[in-house]
Amino acid sequence: MASSTTQEESTSVRFNRFRAAVAVTAAAFAFTTGTVAAAQPGPGQHGTPAKHHTPLKLASESARLARAILNNKGITYAGAHDGGSDRASLPRQNLVDTANGRLAKTSPWGHKRGTRVALNARMLNSVLKLNTQYHFKFQVSEFVGGRHSSGSKHYQGRAVDVTWVNGRHVGKGAAHHALMTACHKLGANLVLGPGDPDHANHVHCQW
Repeated sequence: MASSTTQEESTSVRFNRFRAAVAVTAAAFAFTTGTVAAAQPGPGQHGTPAKHHTPLKLASESARLARAILNNKGITYAGAHDGGSDRASLPRQNLVDTANGRLAKTSPWGHKRGTRVALNARMLNSVLKLNTQYHFKFQVSEFVGGRHSSGSKHYQGRAVDVTWVNGRHVGKGAAHHALMTACHKLGANLVLGPGDPDHANHVHCQW
């Protein structure tokens, strides 16, 4: 009888030791995985933000310049494209989108159909200065909308087309030479107008 009792006690001791070992292992595992989880917080927590919470925003300088141009009464915009109809890619809407931190939309029939493009801050600053510094009153016909050559800077948000200068249409008595000279002085690396192929009725300035 005493031998049976001793055997039972020995079995109980071994079982308790086994349970203790399992508990220690589980605690160590929980500690390790908890440390890794703390070091690598999931999306949307205090670590890397969730992708759907980080919408693309334009540089604040482009947005500021777009608002300044929209508030300038000396700068107006064509109400239609030459060759198609798409209000979302008209020049004024390009500026509205930029002013609100969005990309400007190209036209659905151009070489870059219906894509989104950032308007370049240097180009926008020069457009503004054509009025504030050089005192031209003019109409913008295109930024990124419309149809242009496949490699055009329009599709990179770095070019502007102007059709009216000081109340007169380009090619019909407008002072386009003076405006072209001003674009050069503002750092434009290509300026085209009447006398250049496909530019009989507008001035193209790009940066």
